[in-house]
Amino acid sequence: MLKKIFSKIQIKTLIEIFIGISFLFIPFFVSYFKTPTNFNFVNSSNEQIFVLPDENKSIIDFLNKAASSVDITIYMLSDRNVIEKIKELKNKGIAVRIILEKTPFGGGSVNYKTFNELLKFGINIKYSNPSFALTHAKYIVIDKKEAFIMTSNLTHAGLNDDRDFIFYTSDNNIVLELNNIFEADFNYKKYNPKIDNLVISPNNSRWKLESIINSAKKTLYIYGENIADDNIENLLIKKIKDGVDIKIILPDSKKLEGNISVIKKLEKAGIKISNLKKPYQHAKIIIVDDSLMYLGSVNYSTYSMDRNREVGIISLNKNSINKVLEVFNNDLNK
Repeated sequence: MLKKIFSKIQIKTLIEIFIGISFLFIPFFVSYFKTPTNFNFVNSSNEQIFVLPDENKSIIDFLNKAASSVDITIYMLSDRNVIEKIKELKNKGIAVRIILEKTPFGGGSVNYKTFNELLKFGINIKYSNPSFALTHAKYIVIDKKEAFIMTSNLTHAGLNDDRDFIFYTSDNNIVLELNNIFEADFNYKKYNPKIDNLVISPNNSRWKLESIINSAKKTLYIYGENIADDNIENLLIKKIKDGVDIKIILPDSKKLEGNISVIKKLEKAGIKISNLKKPYQHAKIIIVDDSLMYLGSVNYSTYSMDRNREVGIISLNKNSINKVLEVFNNDLNK
């Protein structure tokens, strides 16, 4: 009799635990199956797009605006102009904090040298949280109220030789979210993004990028450096079969040979792919039906979406989209 009662108690406890765990996962499943039509994207007018390498002075101009603080999360930092500007800001009494990736792929000792130089100068610099495979994010926040979200690294090549873009915003909600992410990452704490406009790896970038790609009805124009994810590749093939016009600009395949097999696969399905040789194509941008744009550090690869710390932005601003589209069409014709 006691054995039966004990068994019933065990079963009841297990059911209660299962129900409790299920409730914890409800927000995840709700978020996963969101579509762009019910995302709460902010259509902000206080944003601007800068095109690199043409508008590379925008970085220094932006840093010059700082009055009290500068927070930087960056994958690679070696540009002398930027480094000297950071030192200048420190000398002016501006609080500078930097999160820097310790082991950038293919970066050699570049970050190691920069880290030690700035640390000796008194800059509050930390290597990124090791819980991420890589911290590949690229953003700057000044005075807690304005931000740059970049596809570019702060290297000489990134600012002078590459096709990249910078997104400026002073939207309160977006900047607050960036501030909170920076604080969490700087202190090696977890953070759950709270607004839809930001695309954050590893938290939500996969389902957001897949969702906006899947929402395309007419056109998909994509800047990419690396495509290495079966879901993304198959989704693009599905959309071309649905009649969506897809054009992709990638780097010269001789410089990034990992794309060669993907290019063959996508071109066989009917997707138009162009290789931009000069400037080097490093941007990550998706434009859907000329009305929605993703811009950020997230590559279309499994690691980038699922294991790295990455930061991107969704924009509905027509002026921003049109500016990028004009550059895209020029690059496509090259």
